[in-house]
Amino acid sequence: MKWNVSTRGMVFCIIFFIAGAGVCSVISEGNDSEYDRISMTNQGERRAIMVTGFWNPTGQMIASFSTDTSLNPEGWKGENWEDLGYDIYSFFPTPGSYKGNFEVDYQDTWDDFWAITAEVLPVAIVSFGAGDGPWEIEYNARNLAYWVNDDTPPYQPTPCPPDDSVPAGFFRHATLPVQRIADAVNDQTDLDAWVDYEGAPGAYLCEYIAYLGMWYQGIHNTTDGVFPCRAAGFIHVNAGVSVEDAKEATEITLRETIAHLKEMNLPPNMPQIDGPTSGNAGESHTYTMSAVEPDGEEVSYYIEWFEGCPGVSWEGPYVSGEEITRDYTWDEEGTYMIRVKAKDQWGAESDWATLEVTMPRTKEPTRFSRFLQKYPVLFNLFNLYQDWM
Repeated sequence: MKWNVSTRGMVFCIIFFIAGAGVCSVISEGNDSEYDRISMTNQGERRAIMVTGFWNPTGQMIASFSTDTSLNPEGWKGENWEDLGYDIYSFFPTPGSYKGNFEVDYQDTWDDFWAITAEVLPVAIVSFGAGDGPWEIEYNARNLAYWVNDDTPPYQPTPCPPDDSVPAGFFRHATLPVQRIADAVNDQTDLDAWVDYEGAPGAYLCEYIAYLGMWYQGIHNTTDGVFPCRAAGFIHVNAGVSVEDAKEATEITLRETIAHLKEMNLPPNMPQIDGPTSGNAGESHTYTMSAVEPDGEEVSYYIEWFEGCPGVSWEGPYVSGEEITRDYTWDEEGTYMIRVKAKDQWGAESDWATLEVTMPRTKEPTRFSRFLQKYPVLFNLFNLYQDWM
């Protein structure tokens, strides 16, 4: 009798432990509190906009976006500029001496442009140069075989024409929201902003860097690119425009460009779900999910394990296309629908992906269950405990 009592106590503890452990049927890798929300403010998760200038006031008006303390001693303000989700980086020669990045020299400009874009990987390029203005947004740029000489031998660009993928004289066009920028600058400032749809930027350094930017955008605007460039263009600013007015118009230009980029943002593709479509209730089943973001941005996932059961939260972010693995146990027989969707850092959401799963039977009796069946009292106790739970 003593043996039976102690055995029953031990069995009841085991039953209680099993029942308590059964409360947690989901094994969700990486579902810690750090994934309760998506952070869009950490440097490295944002795309960059590259801004360039040449002559005054175009270098002075973009100086606050420079990380070079000699050009911008007050400190870089481009990080997550105005909380709009983009980092702004500016590059220009030292005002007055015009030495440094983008000197008035074709070879220097060529070398600087390709080195900087390789580092910044810009989603947009906005270039400025001095001209008639007052805020003249150039729509065209040409792949010229002859340019106005610069001040340094060999005087002409090398290579020349710069773009050997198209004929000399080939036109590329701005992909900035040119009319939108002009309208906004006109509405919010006293400057005369306009789009030059017919002319060209002048066959000198301004048109040269305008063409480089439009060319870069053309060859990096692919749907499968990891860091696509969505917009590029060039603006001529009159030398008589004050630095303060030029700064205001620059910021308006950037805001309109960012709004345009966000409107262009494509949602992630519908996720793929891979895993068993049938199995045993009470057993753990493993599934992998993945979604591709067309712009190469990171994605987060929302997972529902059966219809009407909301997910815990958005999980992520993860690299675009990266497979994530999740385990789930359905305790009851039946047919269930797994639903998964993805979203990017801007909140654009994919369509729901679904996978129907059928749990036709419970798992086979365990050794412990067969042991209980040999002892009717324990077996009845176990059943009473299950009914009570």
